[in-house]
Amino acid sequence: MPSFSLSKFKVELKLSVNRLRLLQAKKNSLNAKARREIATLLEAGKERSAYIRVESIIREDFNIEALEMVELYCELLSARAGLIDQSRTVDPDISDAVWAIIYASTRAEVRELILLRDMLTSKFGADVVKSAIDNAENQVDPKLVRKLSPKAPSQDLVVMYLKEIASVYRVSWRPAGEKDDDHDDDGTPGGGIKEQARAKSELEAPPASFKAEEIDAEAETEAEAGSEGSSAKEIVEDGEAKEAALPSVSPSPAKADSDGDWTSAAKPAPKKQPSAVKSPVPAFVKPKPAAKQKANDGLPTFEELQRRIEALKQH
Repeated sequence: MPSFSLSKFKVELKLSVNRLRLLQAKKNSLNAKARREIATLLEAGKERSAYIRVESIIREDFNIEALEMVELYCELLSARAGLIDQSRTVDPDISDAVWAIIYASTRAEVRELILLRDMLTSKFGADVVKSAIDNAENQVDPKLVRKLSPKAPSQDLVVMYLKEIASVYRVSWRPAGEKDDDHDDDGTPGGGIKEQARAKSELEAPPASFKAEEIDAEAETEAEAGSEGSSAKEIVEDGEAKEAALPSVSPSPAKADSDGDWTSAAKPAPKKQPSAVKSPVPAFVKPKPAAKQKANDGLPTFEELQRRIEALKQH
């Protein structure tokens, strides 16, 4: 039997935690595969085989929960390991963890727990360890005792497991003598689990046909309510359309009154003159001869004299 060493004990606790986690993952994987096989048996109508095999799944699930509890106790004991080295008796703050590890070491397939039990035996004595193994004083966690118990599961639990497996893998199966889940005692639908799930889905997301009918009904109601004012609405809309079109329509030919004057209503709109900035200066804007004439005080200009000379030459 190894002697107790606090450092070795803490190392062994960490190894135990890792081992327990690996075992949980392995058992979960095997259980998932076994559940698929049971669903196949139910679908094939082999209920007797499914009843027998589901008991092993239930036992493994209990075992997984027990391993998880022991893992937590190992972590707790690792955090409070200093209390073990202080006295020869089990401290109340770590007693639950010590009893759980000792009790599970003889029922769980974990070698590291056996090493921890031997180290605790060297620390607290064989009598204390034997009392914990037998749970003589009911000091072990009752839940851990139930999970590691070899007692067969109840029939109700077996049926519940089979129902859950059939539901998960979508297998149409019910225990013999049980009524359809989709009907109540009076034969009307709405009492079973499937019907409740269907009703819940309908409440959360109504079907598309329902939405379409509701939209059509609203459209018909709006059409009936607006039928009375439809003509007035058309008249207003036509008037607005005509007013909007007036600026773009060219005016009708102008009419003259009896005096020959254009009426203000029939006069065509004057054309908009281009701005002085954009349009060039008109060509006819230079009264230069008059200005020069005025500047020369009545004397003829050079062009006029030249014109007169040419006329004299011709005569």
